[in-house]
This record gives sequence, C-alpha cells and structure tokens, in this order.
Amino acid sequence: MRYEKGTIQISPARDIPLLQQVLRSGFATSDQLYEFMQLNQSERSRQAFDHRLRRLLAHGLIEKHQGAARGRPQGYLISKEGASLLIDLGELFAGRIGMETGERSCSHWLDLNDLHLALAKAHLLLRWTPASEICSQNDLTQFKYAKDYDAVVAVESEGREMRFGLEYERTPKTYNAYRRIASKLDGETLVDTVLYLVPNYHLLCMIRDCIASRRVQVCVALFAEFLESVLATPVMIAGTMQRDIPFLAILTHASQTRGRQ
Repeated sequence: MRYEKGTIQISPARDIPLLQQVLRSGFATSDQLYEFMQLNQSERSRQAFDHRLRRLLAHGLIEKHQGAARGRPQGYLISKEGASLLIDLGELFAGRIGMETGERSCSHWLDLNDLHLALAKAHLLLRWTPASEICSQNDLTQFKYAKDYDAVVAVESEGREMRFGLEYERTPKTYNAYRRIASKLDGETLVDTVLYLVPNYHLLCMIRDCIASRRVQVCVALFAEFLESVLATPVMIAGTMQRDIPFLAILTHASQTRGRQ
C-alpha cells in the first residue's frame, strides 16, 4: 500500500490496536484513545503513544477532526487508507460507522467513548460490539439486529453474562420515527433488552411513551446517571409507569428468564 508521505512500518502489537480503536470509536480524543490503549495493555507510555498517534496521522492512516466539541480536545477519526488496511487484516467493517462522521455527530461519539470507558474501568465489561461491526453484520449477513445500535454490550455480574443493545439519544426524533423504531424492535431476536440513554427528563418521557416493543424490554435512563452509576442506574421501562428500577435488576431478570426457556 502506498501513502502520500512514503511508506510506514506497521506494528501489529501497537499500531493495529490503535487504528482499530479509532475506527470503532467513530471519533475519539487523544486522551480517550490513550485510556483505551492502557486498558487493553497496548501502551504504557503517554510519550510513546503521542508519538505513535502523530506518526499514523502523518502517514494518512488517521485524520484530525477540525474543531473541538463543547470545549473538548481535538478528535481523530479513521481515514479511508486506515480503514482499508484494517479490512485487509479482517476487520468487521463494511463501510458504515453507524452515523455519518460529521460535525453534528462528534459529541455523540465522544460521549459513547466515555460510557465505554466507564464500564471498562468498573470491571463490568466483557465485550463492547461497536456500531461499525453491528452495521457490517446487518449489511452483509442474514444474522441481523433489528436496528443499527450504537453498541451491543456484554457485561458480567456474579458470574453471569448479560447483553443489551445500547442507544444514546442526544437529540429527539419525531413521534412517528420512534413508533417505527418500536415496530422494528418487535422483530428483534438477538438481544432481550435495549437501553436508551438520554440527556434530560423530557426526552426520557418521550421515549418511554413512544417505544413500547412487545419483543424486547426497552429501558430509558439519564446519560449522566449511567456515566456515574453504570449498572446501578435507575431506569424507566418504556410503555409502562415502572421507574427507579436498577438496570442490573432488569438484566438479571432477563438473563434468568432466558435461562429457563
């Protein structure tokens, strides 16, 4: 593969994990990427990490996002050349990240990274399936999710693995759009629970009242509360007046019910 500024020697142990994380994150700040690399034990030195990031940027494998979001540091995203390299190495990516990587979606991805890191740091996370992989599965296989979730998350509590679809709704859709989503979720077969995280109470109530799927249990909670309390976060159950139920209790009940079937 030829790059604008010459060739680059790719390290499978250091460069590839970083490129994968950039692609799977959609957008990410350097601080977030360094935390991810520390958690997967790919990097220990911030100086070495910063040098690696600059090197991959200089060779066109990642790109710098122009402009910060809400005062955040500058973000990074994968380039076409970087994505092509990862696809050649078997990355589960069919060309869609899950949302268009534009100005309006940058904050969405950065907040999702914070959620991902919060679960990992709490030692609850088993797997985080990113939107890029979910879109690839939905586009290329018959083993489809009902929609393109922001992530599918597997967590562990008391030795039990539990999975849920995650949707981060920063801004509201129309009532009709949410009703169409509810109809799609009635065909979901791969997850039993979907969690919607929202920034404020009014949007929480809107989603609670609009998305009442019969096939999966849809929970709604505040983003800020989940970032702080993770699985202990109180949720509302969409389509009902049930509220203030710890999300872990919902997941545990769904896992036990599935185990009895």
